[in-house]
Amino acid sequence: MSLLMRAMTYYPYVFHPAVLVGGGFVLTIHYEWSRQNVGRSTLWRRLGAFLLAGVLSLAPTAAYSLVTGTPPAKLTQGNAWQVDALVASGLFVAAGATWYLWRRFDWGEFVPRAAEILAAVTVPYVLISPFWNVSGHVLLSVMPTLYLALVDRKFWPLLVVPAVMVPNRVLVEAHTWAQAVGAFLLATVIVVTLHRFQAGGRPPTDRQRRGETNG
Repeated sequence: MSLLMRAMTYYPYVFHPAVLVGGGFVLTIHYEWSRQNVGRSTLWRRLGAFLLAGVLSLAPTAAYSLVTGTPPAKLTQGNAWQVDALVASGLFVAAGATWYLWRRFDWGEFVPRAAEILAAVTVPYVLISPFWNVSGHVLLSVMPTLYLALVDRKFWPLLVVPAVMVPNRVLVEAHTWAQAVGAFLLATVIVVTLHRFQAGGRPPTDRQRRGETNG
């Protein structure tokens, strides 16, 4: 096996959707916190809240496992649409919990907006997967990286990850070019459209401009 193919084999595991979505939200949380005049303890509370949301994302898989008697490890393997549905459902739950917590404690706008976009991305993922094997790896690598890049230009280098993920899914024979490129375009349209709507439809309040928050 060539060095390139070996690297491509490990690439989707190193940049797994769970890693990218989780890491993207952690970066967004830190970015938002750093722009506010609040103490470091509030950062740890926010990270703890996001961790709780991440734990809640396991609920759909756990419930399905209990009902069907299928081990969770087996449920998360393969490329079937049922796996995509469980992954997307978990992300939807995590997005909803994150959105609620940030609104409940008034921690800012960037994170709940990211949660809205993540939830929006999961909907077509679930609806399309039974009929067309759209690449979840590509879809969920575009969402956090492109959102961060739109929030602040310094995050543009992160877009290398989904750019490489597209040919990766083809080279490892997990998807066709149409499925990988289609996922990239679908996620891009959703993220860009919603980000523009959010930025134009909900300007920050005077309190948010001053960086004030409940912690």
